[in-house]
Amino acid sequence: KRYISPDTIFVAAISFIAIGLQGRRLDLLEANASLQAHRNEPLEEDTSGLSHKMNSLRSRRKLQNEVVLDIKAMNKDSLMIKKSIKSIEARMGAMEESSAGERVDRSLAGSPFQKVGDWWVADSTMFQFPKGIVIGKNNTHCEYGDAVLSVDYGWEGEALNCPSGHGSVAFGLANHATGDFSTVTGGKFNEASGMASVVMGGRLNEVTGDSSVVIGGELNKATGTYAAVLGGDNNEAAGWSTAVAGGGNNKAYGSYSVVTGGQNNNANGPSASVTGGDSNDAKGEKSSIVGGNKNIVEEEGSYSTIGGGHNNVAIEKYAIVTGDSIDKAFIERIETLEQHSPFTCDTSRCVSDKKTFKFTSDIRVKGKIHQNPDHTINIGN
Repeated sequence: KRYISPDTIFVAAISFIAIGLQGRRLDLLEANASLQAHRNEPLEEDTSGLSHKMNSLRSRRKLQNEVVLDIKAMNKDSLMIKKSIKSIEARMGAMEESSAGERVDRSLAGSPFQKVGDWWVADSTMFQFPKGIVIGKNNTHCEYGDAVLSVDYGWEGEALNCPSGHGSVAFGLANHATGDFSTVTGGKFNEASGMASVVMGGRLNEVTGDSSVVIGGELNKATGTYAAVLGGDNNEAAGWSTAVAGGGNNKAYGSYSVVTGGQNNNANGPSASVTGGDSNDAKGEKSSIVGGNKNIVEEEGSYSTIGGGHNNVAIEKYAIVTGDSIDKAFIERIETLEQHSPFTCDTSRCVSDKKTFKFTSDIRVKGKIHQNPDHTINIGN
């Protein structure tokens, strides 16, 4: 059985009334046409027809009055019909809105969403999005990876974030997560291109090493694998499992090396460390420099330490230099050499006025060795 709503019945009734009024109007128009035809008939001049003519005139006037009344009634009915039509249109609009709401309700049947005020609220069902989710604006210049997440408010109406790596995430402004499983969680103009790499805030930071991270700061780079830069500016962790914590223009190149604060410091040796200071360079394996300025542990100074000061150099293995002192072990060797040889030495070289030397055992030198026919040796570059 088909259900017919009261509004539909009402519309049909008004339509029948309008049809009836139109028929009545046609009858009046026919009567008016007949009246006009009678007006055109010639009047008889004889006296016997005068009474008939008077009666005819009275009939015509009566008919005219009836026509005028009918026209006024029709005008009134027309106004009522117009009001009825407006009422019908309003009801039809309400019915369409109600029908649309019913369609939405039917389309959401079985959906995990329901509308609460101005919010669409989901139940506790899990959602799966194989391609990804973009919240905010869509970057038409980005080739989004699979299973990505982008939160992009945009800048001047244009979306700029781009999580192009599979399983990548990009928040903030103009950040790119191009490595698979990479993440940029804020800041601006940052890029995480290494696999499973992370940039957490800051500006113009870059992570190219796999499983590496830059946390804040500006113009920092983590180029080594498992490397980390924590704040500061223009810092770089380039070696395997290296770290730079703060400061400016610090570099950790040796594997497992660390620079903590300061500026212009380098930890070049494997497992070397520089803590603060300015322009220090730990080149020896497992060497360390604690503060100071322009201190150097040479490659030969493995396991050596310089504790502050200025322009100190650790050359020997296991050496300790504190403050502004020179490596004590090195000084002792210089003194011994001067006591038992014709040399006068300083921290960089030994000089002798003798031209020929005789050695009774092997010697180790740096540079080129030339053996003459007379068994003398010339040492030079």
